[in-house]
Amino acid sequence: MTLKSIGKIFIYVAIALLLVIYLLPIYFIVITSLKSTSEASVLSLSLPKEWIFDNYRKVFVEGNLLRPLANGAFISLTVVGITMLLSSVTAFVIQRRKSGFSTFMYKYLLAGLIAPFSIIPAIKLLQVMHLMGTYTGLILIDVACALPFNTLLFAGFIKGIPKDLDEAGIIDGAKPIRLFFQIIFPLLKPAIATNFILLFTSIWNDFQNVLYFLPDSKKWTMPMTIYDFQGLHTNDYSLVFADMIFLLLPVIIIFLLAQKYIVTGMVAGAIKG
Repeated sequence: MTLKSIGKIFIYVAIALLLVIYLLPIYFIVITSLKSTSEASVLSLSLPKEWIFDNYRKVFVEGNLLRPLANGAFISLTVVGITMLLSSVTAFVIQRRKSGFSTFMYKYLLAGLIAPFSIIPAIKLLQVMHLMGTYTGLILIDVACALPFNTLLFAGFIKGIPKDLDEAGIIDGAKPIRLFFQIIFPLLKPAIATNFILLFTSIWNDFQNVLYFLPDSKKWTMPMTIYDFQGLHTNDYSLVFADMIFLLLPVIIIFLLAQKYIVTGMVAGAIKG
C-alpha cells in the first residue's frame, strides 16, 4: 500500500467521522420528536416503538408556530438584506479607495470584532430612541453587530477581483454606483451566498437579543418557542424536539438552495491576458 493510498484512507475516515458528528444530533432530534412522551424521556438513540407524527401537528397548533415563523423570517431576511447591501458597498469603498479614512474604517471594523456587545447600554439607547420592544430596534441592533464581520469578509473577496474590471467600466462611462452594482456586485455571488447562510442562520437562531429587546411574546421568533415549550412541557422531549425540527427546516432549505453558489474562482479567467 502506497503512502498516497494511506493518505486517502485517512481522509475518508476523517470525512466519515465528521458526518457522524454532524448527522448524529440531527438523527437524535428527529427520532425523539416521533416518540411518545414516555419513550422520549429516556433520551436514547433507538427507533420509536410507535411513530407518532401527530407530535408535529400538536406543536404547530398549540404553539401557534405560524406567527413566530413569520416573525423570524421577517427579522432574519430584513437584517440579511440591509447587512449585505451596507457591508458589500463599504467593503468596495475600503478596498478600492486607499485613503486615510478607508484605512481608519478598516481598523474600526476590526475593533468591532473584538469589542464585546453590551446589553445594558443597547437597551438604554433603544429606550432613548423609543425603539425598545420594536422590530426596528432589534433589526438595527442585529445589523450593527453583523456589519464588521460581513464587511471584512466582502473586503477579502473584493481584494481578489482584478482592478482591470473597474478600469474597463470607467472607460465605458460607468459611475461608481453603476460600477459597483453592474460589474462588481454580480461577481460577489460566492461571498453573498456564504454570508447569507452564516448571517441568516445566526439571526434565525438568535435567542439572546430577542429575549432582551422584544419582551412582547407576540413578536417572538422560533428559538423563543423552544424556550416556551421547555417551560410548559418540561419532560415531554418529543414536543420540544418536534419544535426544534420546525426551527431547523428553514435553515436547511436555505442552505440547499444557496449551496451551488458557494464556490471559488468565479472571477478566475474574467480578464484574459
